[in-house]
Amino acid sequence: MKCTWRWVATTMLVASSVLAGSAQAEEGWYAGVDLLFLSPKLNAVGFNNIFYDGSPANQTADGQLSAPLEFSQRVIVGYEGEQGGGVQVRWFTFDNTTSYAGNGEDSVNGTIAIAGNLNFDVDSIDAEFTQRGSFNVWDWLATAGVRYARVDIHEDASDKFEWAGFGDAVWFGLAGATFEGAGPTFSVQGSRPVFWDGLSVYGRARTALLFGDIDLDTIYLSNGGPLNISDVFAQVWEFQAGVKMVREFDAFDLVGGIFWEAQRWENDASIGEFALHGFGVQTGIEY
Repeated sequence: MKCTWRWVATTMLVASSVLAGSAQAEEGWYAGVDLLFLSPKLNAVGFNNIFYDGSPANQTADGQLSAPLEFSQRVIVGYEGEQGGGVQVRWFTFDNTTSYAGNGEDSVNGTIAIAGNLNFDVDSIDAEFTQRGSFNVWDWLATAGVRYARVDIHEDASDKFEWAGFGDAVWFGLAGATFEGAGPTFSVQGSRPVFWDGLSVYGRARTALLFGDIDLDTIYLSNGGPLNISDVFAQVWEFQAGVKMVREFDAFDLVGGIFWEAQRWENDASIGEFALHGFGVQTGIEY
């Protein structure tokens, strides 16, 4: 149901951009949707920091995600003026479940199989100013603004991890971590035409510096259950590179393309870092 409503919202935004494009000339509104297929990455170190915080010193765990490409999306709506300045809002969402398999080991219980599903729920909203300019054959776009983000990594409620064998006091809720914060974001994009009219290659780099809190639900109760870590600094790196095709019409330009994307989310609380990696299909209306 959640995915269905997202598709409805995406369709309405694209439709509204077409209507807005009827008045476009040197300036106007634009909207686009990136249909993304990303694989989440969480290595053994990140898994231990999130789920095993407070565990006995003689206990270790190792494993990996079975992380195929999962669908997510990014919606962009903005306005650009005659002098190249403008504003835009971007919404990115990734909400998928993937399986984790590994082994835990301690001196008392020996090796214990760990298996289950992890849910990744990531949302970020960017509100920013934009400025476009040209240099030789390159078209450049710089942005600066603010980002709000929420990252939640927890056991999936419908298929909990099998913690059998860990006889110590454990947290019987859903183990995991949630980060919520806000801060400045900056990006730069460069594109240039290649081969024939309307086809171009482009690259984009973005960073966001976020400040917020982490709520940690470790399976061990050595910290008294859920733990709140305040004043956490997190940095997000995003990179895209691809090709796009622009088809010009009288009232607007229709844009389509394909690109590679990678994201890395880091924090200074040593509570685990994760990444997203895959490709996307770009669709949208521009002037």
